[in-house]
This record gives sequence, structure tokens and C-alpha cells, in this order.
Amino acid sequence: MAQVEHRHDRLAVRLSLIISRLVAGETLDLRVLATEFGVSVRTLRRDFRERLIYLDLEYRKGRCRLLSGSRQRELAVMTFARKSGVEALFPDMDNHLVNSLLSGPGESPCLIWQGTAQVLFPDSGVFTRLVSAVSEHRKVTLLGNGCRCTGLAPYRLVLREGEWYLTGEHQARITVFPLTDIRAITLHKDSFAPDITVRDILSRPDFLQALPLFRFFNSMLVATNGGLIHQKE
Repeated sequence: MAQVEHRHDRLAVRLSLIISRLVAGETLDLRVLATEFGVSVRTLRRDFRERLIYLDLEYRKGRCRLLSGSRQRELAVMTFARKSGVEALFPDMDNHLVNSLLSGPGESPCLIWQGTAQVLFPDSGVFTRLVSAVSEHRKVTLLGNGCRCTGLAPYRLVLREGEWYLTGEHQARITVFPLTDIRAITLHKDSFAPDITVRDILSRPDFLQALPLFRFFNSMLVATNGGLIHQKE
């Protein structure tokens, strides 16, 4: 069962990265892509034929690209909304709504207001590198505020009350870092297989509700050679 889930995780990451690159306008070489993901060209062709059939793709000499047009624009928005959780904020989130939001003249008919909370942004490049690490299941080393954490497995970035947090696992313990505390990110070559139990804990509403309190509990952190990390229940 664990092997099946790991295979499905790898497939989900592979498809997500392929879609994001196509939407970004890249022309993908199937042979280069196969080497990068460690799969055969035949496997990639099956991905495109069976799992990405809804995309309007153009194939030429072993390369493919996403054709431009409103359908691709709506698909990109819907994919982003679902993967980021923004979809839950909109009633009746479908292609018709997306098209209406994107096509209307003048200012947008919808506004997500943060109230008095001001979003705190991390140092330049930190967020993007962490998104890549989470998407590719690659371990990282964090540096910042007198703390060094080596070999951390990043699971998800969460926006809570105007601040972004990195949630993950380090040496079998759950760890949380405010992104504003992180000064540098190094991505490792080695990858990791997400633990289902940890992933479930990190998605629990009570855990997410308590994210801003982790700084308050700094004195309860477990000190290790790799950094400061939270004990997993």
C-alpha cells in the first residue's frame, strides 16, 4: 500500500510540474523530461494521452507546448485555485465564473479583503524556492535568525493571519517556521516520501488554527544539532 501511495504521489508531482511549465509557456522535450523525472518516454506519452488529454497541446518532433487561448487561461486559473485553496472562497467556482472574472471590463467584480491584517513577506526568492521544494518532495536546509535546520522535509506553505508558515518534518518531528524568519534556502538533491500521518496532522484545522502560537511555545522546542524542531505527537 505504501508503495502504491508513493507512486501516486510521484505521479501527482510530475503532472503538477508538467502543467505549471506548460502554462508558463515552456515547450517541453519529452526525452529531456523523461530523464528529469526518471521515467520512460513511453510513460510520459501515456501521461499526456490519458491524464492530460483535456489540455490543448501541440506536438512536433518530440516536443509539445500548450496552445494559447481562453480555455488554457481558464484551466490555469482553475488549477491554481484548486491547488492553493482559493477555490473554497468562491461559490460556484467553475469555468463560467472564471471567464466572467477575467473577461469583464474595468475593475474586478470581486475583491478578497485582508482587513487590517498586513501580509508579511519573506526575503526575496525564499517563497519560490520553498514552493519548488514542496512540489518536488525535496529536502532543504534553512538558515535564519541564528537557527540552522538541515535535511528538513517541507510539506506545505500556509498563510495564516497575514503571515506565511512552512510546515514540515525533521528527524520524525513536526516543525514550523515563519517564512519571515528564514534568510536562505538550500535544496537537496535527495527527495523524501511524505508520511501520511504527518500530512494528516499538518492539515488538521486545530493545528492550522494554532500556527501563530508556535513562537509563543519556543521555550518548549526540542534543541538538536540540526536546528530547533517541534516534537511530533
